[in-house]
Amino acid sequence: MAVRRQSLAERREALGYTQETLAQEMGVDRSTVARWERGVQSPQPWMRPTLAKALQLTPASLAAMLGGSAPDRALASAVAPGDAARLSDLDGAEVVDSIFTTAQDLQIADRRIGGGALYPSVAHYLTQQIGPQLMSPSHGVSVPRLFAAAASVTEIAGWMAHDSGNDANARRYFDRAFRLAMAGDDRALAANSCASMAHLAIELRQPHDAVRIAVEGLGQATAAYGTSRLVARLHTMRARGLALIGDRAGCSKALEDAESILDEATAEQPAQWIAAFDEASLASEAALCFLQLAELDEAERRAREVIRLRSGDRVRSRTFAQLTLANVLVHAGRVDEAAAIGHEACSTTVSLSSARVVHQLRALGGVLSLAPRSRQVSSFLAALAGLSATSGEHNGAVSSWPV
Repeated sequence: MAVRRQSLAERREALGYTQETLAQEMGVDRSTVARWERGVQSPQPWMRPTLAKALQLTPASLAAMLGGSAPDRALASAVAPGDAARLSDLDGAEVVDSIFTTAQDLQIADRRIGGGALYPSVAHYLTQQIGPQLMSPSHGVSVPRLFAAAASVTEIAGWMAHDSGNDANARRYFDRAFRLAMAGDDRALAANSCASMAHLAIELRQPHDAVRIAVEGLGQATAAYGTSRLVARLHTMRARGLALIGDRAGCSKALEDAESILDEATAEQPAQWIAAFDEASLASEAALCFLQLAELDEAERRAREVIRLRSGDRVRSRTFAQLTLANVLVHAGRVDEAAAIGHEACSTTVSLSSARVVHQLRALGGVLSLAPRSRQVSSFLAALAGLSATSGEHNGAVSSWPV
């Protein structure tokens, strides 16, 4: 049976190609590209160098993307530091283009398998390849673009550290990403870093800091082009902080602002390096807001919306939505339903490397261990006990924020 090459389609879309335009670039029919992506046909060997160039991949990365198991393809699409072209061997725009390709590949793999498996590689890439470029850029490199590229990968490393349960390192990476973006005079990327810092502040139960950082990010974002989705994300982070404070009216207004701006952003070309933020992203954060405010019907509706929208390779996002829904159901007294959803999340977690998921599953298990032992509750607790130990420690609460 043919295996769909989802990562190939994602790579094409990330670079702005439709099947038709990639077919034109390759000199083939659109149906040929469609067959490549469905996995029923492979590009001929003599076509692969051209395809790799069009998709900004190394030949090894393209070969891995075209074959192997789903986890192998996901990992292969995140160009391993040992396989990627050495930045010191490149000149001019090639340096930043190579970093951009690596960042895209890392994000695709991260969505599918979690940041825990990728964090060591991206940390090594930052230290061994990007760090030396910042100290002594290659000939012809645009220094502002290099700083922006470094900021983006540094922020990705922060998210992977966070997903690995190391919030102290996540905080340091986000701090550094913000400073690199400011040094490169990239307001959009600085605002993007603010959104990440605000999220981490929420996770660390620092809602006043989260709101303040989100407001700073809004100030940065309004001074840049292509930031509507980012502005919506920042309003959503502000809403999360206000929900934790207990400001129901402020939270509702911030969510309304986010929804309105996101609706108007469909035709906008986003600024380079900016993280994606879509309808499902907003629904996920809104569900957490409404859960915090004990508006359980609306929280349940939003969580189920995320589960519906996050199909396919968005494994971690879907799992977080399931855990949000399980917590909503616990608060509503529907314990057996919550346990059944928790059990389903446990079965998914074995393919993820995410301390955040495990941490939330254990928190759910702690609550359900106090409930009457129905068949569903017992099955969930047994599945939870079978998960391997992964640190879910939240340990970034000491140092100050850069804004």
